[in-house]
Amino acid sequence: MKDSGFLQGKNVLVTRGRQQAAELSQLIKQYGGAPIEIPLLSFQPSNNKNYIQPYFDKLEQYEWIIFTSKNGVDFFFYWLQDFGLEPRLPKIAVIGEKTKQALLNKGLQAEFIPSSYVAEVFVDELIPLLNETSKVLLPKGNLARNIICNRIVTSGAHCDEIIIYENKMPEQSEKLLVDTLIERKVDVATFTSSSTVENFMKVVKKYGLAGYVNDLTVACIGPIAKNTAEKLGLTVDVCPDEYTAKAMIKSLNQFERR
Repeated sequence: MKDSGFLQGKNVLVTRGRQQAAELSQLIKQYGGAPIEIPLLSFQPSNNKNYIQPYFDKLEQYEWIIFTSKNGVDFFFYWLQDFGLEPRLPKIAVIGEKTKQALLNKGLQAEFIPSSYVAEVFVDELIPLLNETSKVLLPKGNLARNIICNRIVTSGAHCDEIIIYENKMPEQSEKLLVDTLIERKVDVATFTSSSTVENFMKVVKKYGLAGYVNDLTVACIGPIAKNTAEKLGLTVDVCPDEYTAKAMIKSLNQFERR
């Protein structure tokens, strides 16, 4: 990447969860910027254990299991360990490089990866592999969209969605974000999911801070987050074709060089 210091003197807001922020913050530092980490998401296991366990007890009845995020993989194996299960897992389909790597870290490989890491493309390409007897399990977070399961059911196959973890905004982040925006410490805001955008804009609207975000450069990791941001009133300046943190920073470089 050219212009290795293109973020020099810029403060870049990192809104992803604390555990996932390190990679993006390191990239920002690498190119001269100062990351400001204010996690607008935190992740925790669902508290409805009795609802989850029956699905895990019958894992071998499924033909496919779908993971749409690294968190989905991590919390799935959290529950496997919690229930003391070591079942033969079904075929696995994943969306995203991080999801694929999280699965590899567990010693497993995905049997299906879409050509593009968008839910609509994923389900269009997976459905031809299913039939009316196919049973699919989709473990997810409480804020995830239901487009994949709905499309699978419409195609004639069976799909069970189960919420295995929850996304919440950390309580301490609200005041920290308000203070940071009012003091105009942010030059660039990065968003890696629709949930981070939604929580950001909830704070902006709650405290009447629209005037403090109008001049920000806004970078979204992919089209879903971008669409959410635009619907909520943000002007998105950067959205890469490849939905990774590295690609987002590369696209930000191209935008800053205009």
